Amino acid sequence: MNARPDSTNDLAYWKAFREGSESAFAALYSAHYRHLMNYGRRFGADAATAEDAIHDVFVDLWNYRRTLTQPQSVQSYLLKTFRNRLISQLTERQRRFAHVEVEEQFGLLPTEPSAEDRLVEDNISWEQQQQMQGALKTLSPRQQEILYLRYFTDLDYDEICAVMGITYNTARTQLYQALTALRKRLETNWPVLLWFFGLTKDL
Repeated sequence: MNARPDSTNDLAYWKAFREGSESAFAALYSAHYRHLMNYGRRFGADAATAEDAIHDVFVDLWNYRRTLTQPQSVQSYLLKTFRNRLISQLTERQRRFAHVEVEEQFGLLPTEPSAEDRLVEDNISWEQQQQMQGALKTLSPRQQEILYLRYFTDLDYDEICAVMGITYNTARTQLYQALTALRKRLETNWPVLLWFFGLTKDL
């Protein structure tokens, strides 16, 4: 599970970058690049497309830095901005092939092996992996996205609402329904698997 960037550092870097500090700008990019890339891959974007969207977001940030305000959460601001940019890019691309809503494609299943995925593979059995993957596939794309933002990006409910453009009650309801569905599908394995993935704090 990814560690959340330090919010205190974020705010300091944000203030300095708005004042023209290139080193603070680079520090923000480095601190959030991995989270943004992982988030983009969950929408089905290939690495190059996700990287292009990240690049565009940060170019705009630099170009318009003097007009930006101080967000409450730099991470949720960047996730929301990146999400909107990526969805626009993917929607335009897919319009040429088929009418599929990009937001209906979000998935928690890994798109390629990462260090975290290999750690998972080393610590739980193949049967448990298959059971978790099967359970995740039964969730709606929105439920999977909320799980990702809550547990793999460590956003609070207000931040999730800001990123996804949904109400607080919707976020709470979707997360509760997702956790309930996982618990039901995982049966006797649910305590171990939910604990491993850090999904127990809202149960």
